[in-house]
Amino acid sequence: MIQLCGLVKTFVANSNRVEVLRGVDLAIEQGDSLAIVGTSGVGKSTLLHILGTLDRPTSGQVLWDGQEVFSLDDQQLAEFRNKKVGFVFQFHHLLSEFNALENVMLPVLIARRPRSEAQDRAEALLSQVGLQERLYHRIGALSGGEQQRVAVARALVLEPAVLLADEPTGNLDPRTGEQVHELLLSLNQEKGLTTVIVTHNLELAKRLDRQVTLVDGKAVFLH
Repeated sequence: MIQLCGLVKTFVANSNRVEVLRGVDLAIEQGDSLAIVGTSGVGKSTLLHILGTLDRPTSGQVLWDGQEVFSLDDQQLAEFRNKKVGFVFQFHHLLSEFNALENVMLPVLIARRPRSEAQDRAEALLSQVGLQERLYHRIGALSGGEQQRVAVARALVLEPAVLLADEPTGNLDPRTGEQVHELLLSLNQEKGLTTVIVTHNLELAKRLDRQVTLVDGKAVFLH
């Protein structure tokens, strides 16, 4: 489904070139659950952002179903990302002026789908993540775990091919984090949603099908 071939990412800081990724090769099949682990600063989030087309590699290829996605222009890439990828971050990035339902409806409205479809999809997903009683609550009135579940629902509302999560429970207490872990695992196991999670939580990583460890910018261990 997705292939990363010789992926290199270099940043320039204060006239110094820093090579974060140094030739990453990785294949992700449909329905996989994959953990990306490694020490801080090793390039895990950079790899995830390139995988989700939020950032471009310096060199190498990212193939989705055989298509080199970075051959697309910026507008085509934004449309591709909107249709194919769902993102969940450590900080939920929800819009505080809107309620839970409106936050989840937003990607559907941006995709220029009918408002009735947006509302139906959002209500169904919020019910699925256990928030059917919280649809009209503003984001500030929700707990941290509830906010992150709204973010998961928003990520899924356009039925993406892949869910990418970057330390999705890093800002939550252990009990609440475990609830979000269970939600992400159930989406993969019960619905077959391809899931890639960057995490420092080795217990969570072990529960996924495979783990990749990044060391010195390369994927050095895969099982």
